[in-house]
Amino acid sequence: MSAELSRRAGHYAAAVAECLLEAGLPVTGIQSCGPWRDADGEYLDVEATISFTQAFQDRHGGGDCGLHWAGTSGWCLYTADRQDRYLSGSRWPGAGLLPEPRLVADFVDAFCLDPAGSGGGEQPSYRREGQDFALLLDALAPYLPAQPCLFEDPQIRFADLHRRAYDHRVRRALVSPASTSLTHVYLRQGELAALLHLLEYAESSHPSALTRLLAADLGARAGRPPEAAETHKRALKEASHRPPALLTETERDSTSETVSPRAGGSF
Repeated sequence: MSAELSRRAGHYAAAVAECLLEAGLPVTGIQSCGPWRDADGEYLDVEATISFTQAFQDRHGGGDCGLHWAGTSGWCLYTADRQDRYLSGSRWPGAGLLPEPRLVADFVDAFCLDPAGSGGGEQPSYRREGQDFALLLDALAPYLPAQPCLFEDPQIRFADLHRRAYDHRVRRALVSPASTSLTHVYLRQGELAALLHLLEYAESSHPSALTRLLAADLGARAGRPPEAAETHKRALKEASHRPPALLTETERDSTSETVSPRAGGSF
């Protein structure tokens, strides 16, 4: 049962992460675990976490910062400087044990605008530790993937969501009406080379014609007059052929997971 609780909690975290990515937040990963005992013999209930980039963490205390879901208390957003203990400085939305993913994303948005004014500092309790696992399994069932043969593992599901979200962001940035004007960014030769290496790494990790073409465009413009931006814009043409709105609709129909709109977190 522990493994199944971990799997279902992971899929719930993936559903929340999808909403966070859609909101433009810099999510980097998810983790989950079932009930277990640590090295000191302390019992720990089922839980899940969602992590963010270091830049996001630096903006909110400079230490550890992320979303944590406890199988007894629901979600919290914790911030801790380098001296704080784990989960200190937590803000709890008080939305129940299993709030709808969109509500969690709204809570994080509110936290980014006003950390002290979002949620509360007192940890709620919606379920007794170590109890009612069968009910918890049933409550997590709506967040299982619609295509289990493709996304049995929550990590695989998140990796697919993560890739598609950033592909969408890149395409949207390229075709946005606000992106047509030229900008001036002075780069050292080494900085440009480093940027091209990063794009090459991204393309090798997740093969993408868009990444490859963008790297080629930037490399071809180096040392050229501004008119080169009109000559070397294959990435822009590629993005225009498959606009973000169409990408979202077609890919979501074919690969996304159906999530029940149940909310409120009652248990």
